Amino acid sequence: MEVIVFAILALYLFFRLWGVLGARTGYEKKVDPFKEVKATEEGNIVVMPKRPNSPRQVEQTEFPSPVASQVNRLMEIDNHFDPSVFMRNAQSAFISIIKAFTEANHMTLKKLLSPSVYEQFATAIEEREKKNLRQETEIEDLHAEILNIDILDDRAQITVCFVSQQMMATINQENQSLDNPARLQIPMRDIWTFERFFGSTSPIWLLIRTRTENS
Repeated sequence: MEVIVFAILALYLFFRLWGVLGARTGYEKKVDPFKEVKATEEGNIVVMPKRPNSPRQVEQTEFPSPVASQVNRLMEIDNHFDPSVFMRNAQSAFISIIKAFTEANHMTLKKLLSPSVYEQFATAIEEREKKNLRQETEIEDLHAEILNIDILDDRAQITVCFVSQQMMATINQENQSLDNPARLQIPMRDIWTFERFFGSTSPIWLLIRTRTENS
C-alpha cells in the first residue's frame, strides 16, 4: 500500500513540474529575429530592437547570382540593411515619386531625389506648367527586382528594375488628352538607382539615376 502511495505522489510531483517548466500556455510570442521591428519609446529612452549576432545570408533562389552575393556583402557592412524591407520601400518610392511628379509635388520630390535628379524633374514640371498642361499617370501590375549593388567606400548604390503597365497622358486646359486619348496602357521597364551613405541618420535611399525602356 505504501509503495502505491509513493508511486502516486511521485507521478503527481512529475506532472506538476512538467506543467511549470515544460508546458506551453498558448500565449508565448514567436520570435522572428529577422522581422522588421520599429523602435519604441519608454519615457525619454528610445529602445532599439536587438539585432541577431550572425546576419542572415540570403539564398541564391531569393536573388539571381551575382545579386545574392552582393546582398550578403551589403548586409555584412550595414547590419541595418534588410533586402525584403528595401524592396517593399523601393516599390513604394517608385509610386510616390511618379505620383509627386504628376502632381508637381516638389516637397515629396526633394525628400526622395538627389539634388541633380530633382533639378531634372523640376525642369520638366516647369516646362509642362508653362504650356498649361498637366500629366495623368496610372500604374498597374508593378514588379521589381534588384539588378546590381555597387558598394563604394562610404555608400551603397542599388539599381532596381521596375516592370509595370502604365497609362500616361498629357492633358490640356480643355481637359483633352494630347498624346493618349484612348488612355492605353504601355508595358514599361524603369531602371532606377538608389543611394544611401553608410552611417546616415536618414533611412531614405535617394534616387540618383533613372532611365526608361519600353518593354
